[in-house]
Amino acid sequence: MIEVFEKKVNEFVEKLINTDKTKFKRNIFNPWAEFDETDISSEAPKIRTQNLKKYLLNHKNASYVLIAESPSTGARYSGIAMTSEKVINTNNLEYGYSSKKSKDGKYVYELTAKKVWDEILDKKENFVMWNAFAFNIHEKDGRWFENPTIEELEQNLDILNSFLALYKDVKIITVGKTAQNALEILKFSNFESIRHPSNDFKKEFPQQFKKYVA
Repeated sequence: MIEVFEKKVNEFVEKLINTDKTKFKRNIFNPWAEFDETDISSEAPKIRTQNLKKYLLNHKNASYVLIAESPSTGARYSGIAMTSEKVINTNNLEYGYSSKKSKDGKYVYELTAKKVWDEILDKKENFVMWNAFAFNIHEKDGRWFENPTIEELEQNLDILNSFLALYKDVKIITVGKTAQNALEILKFSNFESIRHPSNDFKKEFPQQFKKYVA
């Protein structure tokens, strides 16, 4: 018998997989349903889906939710927000690899993923991570975007609410000003905000992180 939380996780992931991309005006890539020539094979979406399910189940009792604005290259291949293949490999996390690079041991790297995991690693079960906008956004020429539009955020609100419904009574912390703006646009109010680590020239991210999760 599948326990209640696992059933909810399965339902959430199915919602991601079956999202109708035609409602978005830009080119949206759904890493849990699609693959391309940079992926290890047509099995890549299945690998990312299994990673995400396992990750969410492993963090059932999380106390904090870290929310960035939208996924970058880390989540594109791991299926897990703010988590790159390099992070998985370096920290011996038990998740699969989906990029073609991983076959040669050249795991996909992302600066934000590294810096976030450097802070949470000792207490990783206490944190679960997600994005205000769930999917990767890019133009036809392959250039990646970080910033969803207000309309895209609103069209994605149901997914964000479904994610947060998995983790009730947790402290929400946005990572970066754009993530903060995204939640404000979506009428969220009860959350804290910390600096985005990839642009942390003053080295404020670690101190702010420790302040809010102490």
